[in-house]
Amino acid sequence: MIEPVITVRGLAKKYYLGGENYNIARETLSHLLLWPYRQLRGIPDDIWDKDKKVIWALKDINFDIYQGDRVGIIGKNGAGKSTLLKILSRLVYPTEGEARIRGRVTSLLEVGTGFNHNLSGRENIYLNASLHGLHKEEINEIFEDIVEFSEVKKFLDTPVKHYSSGMKMRLAFAVAAHLDPDILLLDEVLAVGDMSFQQKCLQRVEGLTSEGRTVMFVSHSMDAITRFCDRCLWLEQGKLIEDGKTEDVIASYVEKVMGVKSAQQWVETKEVANPEQENHAPVTNKNELVKLVSVRVINSQGKTVTTVPVHETIGIEIVYDILDNSKNIQPALHFKTVKDIFAFVVAYTDPDYIQGVPQCGRYLATVWLPPNLLNIGLMHVNLVMVTPDPLEEYVFVERAVSFNVHETDGVQNTARGLYARDFPGFVRPLLTWKTEYQGEV
Repeated sequence: MIEPVITVRGLAKKYYLGGENYNIARETLSHLLLWPYRQLRGIPDDIWDKDKKVIWALKDINFDIYQGDRVGIIGKNGAGKSTLLKILSRLVYPTEGEARIRGRVTSLLEVGTGFNHNLSGRENIYLNASLHGLHKEEINEIFEDIVEFSEVKKFLDTPVKHYSSGMKMRLAFAVAAHLDPDILLLDEVLAVGDMSFQQKCLQRVEGLTSEGRTVMFVSHSMDAITRFCDRCLWLEQGKLIEDGKTEDVIASYVEKVMGVKSAQQWVETKEVANPEQENHAPVTNKNELVKLVSVRVINSQGKTVTTVPVHETIGIEIVYDILDNSKNIQPALHFKTVKDIFAFVVAYTDPDYIQGVPQCGRYLATVWLPPNLLNIGLMHVNLVMVTPDPLEEYVFVERAVSFNVHETDGVQNTARGLYARDFPGFVRPLLTWKTEYQGEV
């Protein structure tokens, strides 16, 4: 049986708020000295916390990480992500539970962590590496690789306090990534730095994982997590909400936390005792001419999806009933960004039904968005039932469905080209380029 490299059981971390922190050591000592008395009297431990302002940054966290896993950690600010990595890095000790680690751990939790800002970059390389257990001879062997990777050779003998945040990050990452770690812990380290260096960092980490190293990566970027990690942990208010395949966890996160819904179905209120509990929308979907039945975001296999890779086909499937055939009523879609800016509009163009008046009955219409059309990020879709000429709206559902477009690690042929950072714009079509060499000039 394969043994995990990280085992976390019942992990919890408690912090005192406000001015309580100054006497924590004194209270902890008295708490320990009075423990036999409490046990004899049957006084519960938590009674000592009732009059204090405390917050549980983590509570009852359990998971196993195996060699070679690439694990992303997501959650809102204050969810406990950084606290978890600090405990695994042995910078903070848990209040309850345990975290067992098998192997050499290297962590990069903040820009410049572990640096002495009065020392030069050269001196900090030796200091940082020696703190991780390397001897001078071992550091000498990797020194040039660290300097070349960090791109700070020109400033190597300058005190680190004069470095920009990007330079500190490059040097810190270069040291951490060359210490031959079994486990690498990263906290938002790719949020700083230029495009080319971010790409270099990703390639370096990919190289480490291909050699069987384990990586845990905290980020607010759903795109970075999806591209980089094959497994994801979702933390919320110090608790582990979900642990599983990255795309599945991201889909749950964007749906529950970011208000994204990839499907909606309308039913009569009398059919459901509590429509909200059944996740059905209220009946605002019809008039005397047309009634919406359902709408959903689907992939090329017809499966309902909340998050879609940028290079795959996306479908919007609409089911509706024509109640009166006196007018040619058709579906239309408005695609909007999270800032409520129009990206584009899709009109109904099915050649078999676009002309004339449809007969009464139920229809299922699907519009397909080609691969490499949309940029990464959230997209909201308004659903409208209209007559095209003259234009008249009959049913309008704002944000009928939403979905998240993400990058996928290993896919090369996209409109991003070699750019590593976020690509601007609402759409991102993959166009054909043709270049011919014209000879020397």
